[in-house]
Amino acid sequence: MNAPDTPAAGGERSPELPELTLLGRTIGADESTTLEFFEVPAPVRVTFRTDELLALCPAVPGVQPDRYVAEISYTAVTHAVESKSLKLWLTGFRDRRIFAEHLVVELHDHLAAYEPAVTDVQVVLTQQVRGGIVTVVEHPA
Repeated sequence: MNAPDTPAAGGERSPELPELTLLGRTIGADESTTLEFFEVPAPVRVTFRTDELLALCPAVPGVQPDRYVAEISYTAVTHAVESKSLKLWLTGFRDRRIFAEHLVVELHDHLAAYEPAVTDVQVVLTQQVRGGIVTVVEHPA
């Protein structure tokens, strides 16, 4: 089920596509997750939207999280991201201290590393109101 190990953007090798292991079972709270993929019969455009992305602001002490609406879109050329693995992977940011401008790039780059199985990755984060300001960050710009 894995895509061939071919050069990604910049001449680097794309990571091996993980097999499906999360569907149909309970995931332990201490179990780390990675994105999982399944084959698609033809290229399709995929967009995920969630309002469940949380991360901690590195500039503010305490544990009150920043809340984001995340939109992650890409073209599944040979493989698509399995949505349960995406949701579990995103929960891993809950306890991370990271600025939105860094988070959007990290989300993008992690998924884009799976080229050529996926291409044209775009990520938009809308941070919920803080101090009367809504912040929207996009990558690529």
